[in-house]
Amino acid sequence: MSFLRTLLILGRISNLPTVWTNVAVGWFLCGGGLVAELVWLIGGMSFLYIGGMTLNDAFDALWDRKHSPGRPIPSGKVSEKAVWLIGILQMIVGFKILMLLTTTHWYWATGLVAAILLYNWLHKKWSGSVLIMGLCRALVYIGAGSAVGVTSAGWMVPGVLFTIAGGVVLYIAGLTLAARNEHLDQPSALSFLPRILLMLPILFPLIASRTVPDSPKMYGLILTGIIAIWAWVAIIRTSLREKIPKGIAFAIAGIALYDAAAVSFASLPAALGCLLCFVLTLIAQRFIPAT
Repeated sequence: MSFLRTLLILGRISNLPTVWTNVAVGWFLCGGGLVAELVWLIGGMSFLYIGGMTLNDAFDALWDRKHSPGRPIPSGKVSEKAVWLIGILQMIVGFKILMLLTTTHWYWATGLVAAILLYNWLHKKWSGSVLIMGLCRALVYIGAGSAVGVTSAGWMVPGVLFTIAGGVVLYIAGLTLAARNEHLDQPSALSFLPRILLMLPILFPLIASRTVPDSPKMYGLILTGIIAIWAWVAIIRTSLREKIPKGIAFAIAGIALYDAAAVSFASLPAALGCLLCFVLTLIAQRFIPAT
């Protein structure tokens, strides 16, 4: 049980429901339905996520020994070699699932794997790597969307999804910038750039509403989404001032809430599922650290 918990911590498993909601947005906004492929798509993306998170500890082993001795490798709970092996196997399984059991286009899946590895390699060396971290999330949306419109070119993904994915890149960049000082005991004031970037999801309901005709229902969904996201972002910013890890955990969980607001214009059941994932993430974060 101790080793299992170590694996869950390495994979940041508490955040996994937010990956499921990313897949839901990409899938349903592109016209996907409730079919078996969606389950495999979620499974493949999940393995890539936990594999990337596990490898993050492998890449950061030396830094963690100096700054985060409580992490699994420096604390002696698992060997560095084992973490490398586990992370690589998880990445391979995730990629194989996407390639063999879904119609995700190979270059989006390959790009996601490359972005994950590139971020893990560069994030302690280059401040601009925050954009690569955001790209990892964006490619989950686009990869899931590409599995719906299967063409030889593979570019049949609506512009609205690319716009949302671009917003996610910037939001994750802001989140990652805010997380840079999570090892410090005393939180400093959040700088202007992360504050602005963390507000971007408020635009998601406006962007996603372009996929449906004007109606009272559409305007109601827009208003509900904006109010809910605004309120949650306010909670995130307050939490970041009190304790950075708590604020970052809330910001990660919030991804599921933003996804719910976006996907509601394509599928209300999917939106309810995303809200459930939002709650599930918050509960799971109480048992497994989000960062």
